[in-house]
Amino acid sequence: MSSLFSLPGIQVRIHSLFWLVIFSSVVTGQFLEVITLFVLVLIHELGHVSVARSCGWRMSGIQLLPFGGVAHTDEWGTVPAREEIAVALAGPFHNVMMVLFGYAFYRMGWWSEEWMRYFVRGNALMAGFNLLPIYPLDGGRILQALLSYHLSYRRTLTTSLTCSMAGACLVLLWSVWGRGWDLNLSVIALFLVYSNGIAFKQRDFQYMRFLMKRSESTVPAHARIVQLKVNHDEILASVLKRLQKEAYHIVMVRDSRGVWSPLPEEALFRRFFHEKKPDSRIGDLIA
Repeated sequence: MSSLFSLPGIQVRIHSLFWLVIFSSVVTGQFLEVITLFVLVLIHELGHVSVARSCGWRMSGIQLLPFGGVAHTDEWGTVPAREEIAVALAGPFHNVMMVLFGYAFYRMGWWSEEWMRYFVRGNALMAGFNLLPIYPLDGGRILQALLSYHLSYRRTLTTSLTCSMAGACLVLLWSVWGRGWDLNLSVIALFLVYSNGIAFKQRDFQYMRFLMKRSESTVPAHARIVQLKVNHDEILASVLKRLQKEAYHIVMVRDSRGVWSPLPEEALFRRFFHEKKPDSRIGDLIA
C-alpha cells in the first residue's frame, strides 16, 4: 500500500495491485480509460467523505483498490441511520452529477460523442452497481440502515449480512454463467463474498461497538421509547441483543408472581460494562 496524496485530514492511499492494472492498461492501449475510471472512483469516494464530514464523522482516509475504492471510517453503526443513508447515497449522487457534466461538455462541443458515451456509461454503471443491496457496497449499507429502524441492532447485522452474502453469491454465479464468463465481475464478486464473510465473523465486534457507544452517550431528544418485556430469569447478555438503534429502552421485568417491574437501560449497561457480569439474570438487577 502506498500513499498517493493527501487532502486536509484525509490520506488517499493506493493498493499495490493498482500499478499492475496501470501496466496492463498501457500494454493494451487503454491507459486513458483506466485512469478516467479511477478518477471517477475517487470522486465517488470524496462524495462519501464530504457528506460524512458535514455530519461530524471522523474519516481516516480513502483507499483506491484495483476494482474500486473505500472511504475508511469507524462511525458505521454508531450514528443515526439517516446519516448512514445520506453518506451512502452521496457517492452514487456524485456519479449522477458526473453524468450531467459529461453530457453538458458534449453539448458544448468540448467532448466527442464517443468519449461522452464512455464517461456517462462508466458513471452510470458505477452508481448502479454500488446501489446493489450487498455489503460493503452503498446499497448494502443503506439496507442495513433501513433494517435498523425495525429490528434490533444485533439482528440487523445478522440479517443484512446474510442477505448481502446471498446477493454476492448471485453476482458471482451471474459472472460465470450469465452471458459467458466475465473475469472482472468474477473478481469483484469474490471480493464481495470475502468482505461479507469477514464482516459476518466480526459482527459481534460491531455489535459491541454499538453497545459501548450507547452506554457512553446521552439519550437524544428524538429517541423512540421502546418497552422490552422479559422474564426475570433471562440472561443480561441475551436481553442486550434486543436493543435497537435510536431508541431508549424500558425493560419490563416479569417476576415469578406475574408482577411487572420497570428497569431503565442504564442499569443494563452498568451491570454489563462496569460490574462486568454479562451472565447476570435480569431479575437480579431489580432493586
